[in-house]
Amino acid sequence: MFNSLTDAISWVNNCKKFSKRFDLSDMEDALKLLKNPDKDFKVIHIGGTNGKGSTSVTLKNVLKLHGLKVGLYVSPFVVKFNERIQINDDYISDDRLLELINKMYYFNLEFEKSHQPLSFFEIITLISFIYFSEEKVDIAIYEVGLGGRLDATNIVKPLVSAVTNIQKDHTAQLGFTYKKILKEKLGIMKYRTPFVTAIDREELMETIKEYSFAYEAPLYLVRNLKNIRIKENGTLFTYKGKKYETSLIGFHQARNMSVVIEIINVLNTVYGFNISDETINNALKNTFWPGRFEVIDKDIILDGGHNREGIEALKKTILAYTAKDITVVFTAMADKDTSNMVKTLDSFAKRIIFTEIPYSRCEKALNLINLSHLSDKMAIEKYDIAIKKALSYIDSRNAVLICGSLYFISYARDLLLGGKIKC
Repeated sequence: MFNSLTDAISWVNNCKKFSKRFDLSDMEDALKLLKNPDKDFKVIHIGGTNGKGSTSVTLKNVLKLHGLKVGLYVSPFVVKFNERIQINDDYISDDRLLELINKMYYFNLEFEKSHQPLSFFEIITLISFIYFSEEKVDIAIYEVGLGGRLDATNIVKPLVSAVTNIQKDHTAQLGFTYKKILKEKLGIMKYRTPFVTAIDREELMETIKEYSFAYEAPLYLVRNLKNIRIKENGTLFTYKGKKYETSLIGFHQARNMSVVIEIINVLNTVYGFNISDETINNALKNTFWPGRFEVIDKDIILDGGHNREGIEALKKTILAYTAKDITVVFTAMADKDTSNMVKTLDSFAKRIIFTEIPYSRCEKALNLINLSHLSDKMAIEKYDIAIKKALSYIDSRNAVLICGSLYFISYARDLLLGGKIKC
């Protein structure tokens, strides 16, 4: 039994991140032993390479403003571990999280006598089911952890499934072609369950429609997105002829918000939720999601663009957001497409400071700097010193962008907002 949350989280973190499984039968068995807490509330299931977190948190806000008690399950965290499991605007408490990790510790000791040990992600997913059941949420939004088909969250029976987009990421696990990755993402599609997607690659549409037909799943495509404009404190766009505004900044956020709007359309037309346009608009205008083009100060921006497409979206947004020269502080996980990520950063940054964090998967700063062709660049291994160096360049013509891995953004955010570095 763990007496402190630190020790409890340490145990969970030391569990294997993802288990190699060929189906979800172990999750089914675990849930049966736990008396199926996953069946005690309605679910919306959201996957995709990028944008699923922003989509999930905004959808949570819409449903909360509609008067529902809403669970939210996301990964990874930026602020603190408890962020993974939320109800309305509140993270699971330290005491409750400790209690449930202890429960799962003893459960796993018995479970592994007849099954593979539960993985990190399976344990946290099971904790979320128990918590949401015990707290009697009306509905929960589950963000897919990795892929879809074999993800621990795919045990749910949702009202709606959605895939925001598809890009080449986690290719070692999901495949090296768009079609292979797509099939893993489409694994969350369920029989006769509405499916929403903003995927717009024409070469993939035939496969999407084939899956929709096979599952008899009504298909809702996000199209007719127009007039996207970046503001100092948000993004304006038009979807299906209606004007919207979100407090999340980014051209890509307009697409994510359109997925939210389309999911609400399904909830209203198929399930009779009767969520008003006013509720949707208020939620979009008042959604905050840490580490996603988060403006700490008008000249300090944090963004967790952690793959090639995320960095490309970031470039498009920051060039529309400011005309100032940009000093970038960057690191990424070693298994990412760092070559193309750095190439994109080279194309708009005045200077880049490469760094690293104390995490086994993180790429070394010296390896990253060798990918850059920018003349003004440096490698500073200690991320706190790298950030301090970047901040020293801020003046009337220079701004700082801290970007890359969300794990790095978590460290950077703690430095900047925790008073450890003066902004």
